[in-house]
Amino acid sequence: MSVKPIFFALDGKELNEFREELEKLKGVIYGVKVGLEMFTAEGPSSVEKLKNDGWKVFLDLKLHDIPNTVQAATVSAANIGADYLTIHIASGKEALHAANENKTEDIKLLGVSSVLTSKAYDEETSRAVERDFLVAKESGIDGVICPASEIEATKKIFDLIVTPGIRLESDSKDDQRNITTPEKAIELGAKYIVMGRSIKNNLDYIVERLEI
Repeated sequence: MSVKPIFFALDGKELNEFREELEKLKGVIYGVKVGLEMFTAEGPSSVEKLKNDGWKVFLDLKLHDIPNTVQAATVSAANIGADYLTIHIASGKEALHAANENKTEDIKLLGVSSVLTSKAYDEETSRAVERDFLVAKESGIDGVICPASEIEATKKIFDLIVTPGIRLESDSKDDQRNITTPEKAIELGAKYIVMGRSIKNNLDYIVERLEI
């Protein structure tokens, strides 16, 4: 069985909340996402524990600060074993360059635009996202967090596209407006997708029947 190109979003304060899911998903999906809530509650040990258990770890901190701070935080994230790290493109070219030029090859930097998946999209916001992504590309960033509606345009700029806002057909949309299914996101050109609630609510289906 091939590994599904999914990051499981650990949206909670403790790793123990996800023990059952992590056990069933091991060897089935590509990796896990540690967000700000868990990282603040458990600290670097959350990443270190997951790495020791063999997981690829996407550390979603959306760094947004002055260049020296962003650079230092990127080095620290690499030192604890993070494989992917998000940086807010609004930090500016200098900060993005500083992070990129001082990181190791072991960690990939993902740019985040100001327009998130919970917002409605129109032509103006699409242009804003494209401008942000071009800044990220010029700054040497490895890839981007890209909403479903922008995958087609973004794959002309980046190969490494990670798409959140993924739902199964039967799922509630919850607070996400810019959403798509796992199959459609991969078909459009996403390299990886991020799923949280849909995995918790449909664990056996994800493990046994989802084909992407």
